[in-house]
Amino acid sequence: MDELITEDDAVRRYPQLQALVSVRRAGWTFHVIEDEAHRLSGIAASHSRKQYTDALFIFDDTNVSGVRLLADDYGGGCVWKKSGADLQEVVHDLLGLPEPGERGAPTLVTKSRLLWTP
Repeated sequence: MDELITEDDAVRRYPQLQALVSVRRAGWTFHVIEDEAHRLSGIAASHSRKQYTDALFIFDDTNVSGVRLLADDYGGGCVWKKSGADLQEVVHDLLGLPEPGERGAPTLVTKSRLLWTP
């Protein structure tokens, strides 16, 4: 039988989860990422505003990524990304980004590489 634990219990057992609790309380939306066999392979979280969307992708405790994507009406594309093993660091850095147009806000759109296929 699966045992349900409270949010407080989860954070006590795994303190790094406090970062996810913080973004959930800030209104972020969470999505389950499944593999082809419908097994849980990760969690995605996102928060959208008129000018941009911030997103997190958590695959395990050593594979976390965060991005800020500008809406097409504001230039479109990825202006910030960070990957690493520290969930709290990635969340802290993402939440610490200034709003677009504010001093220090990322503006350079990262060009994606085209996938070459034979």
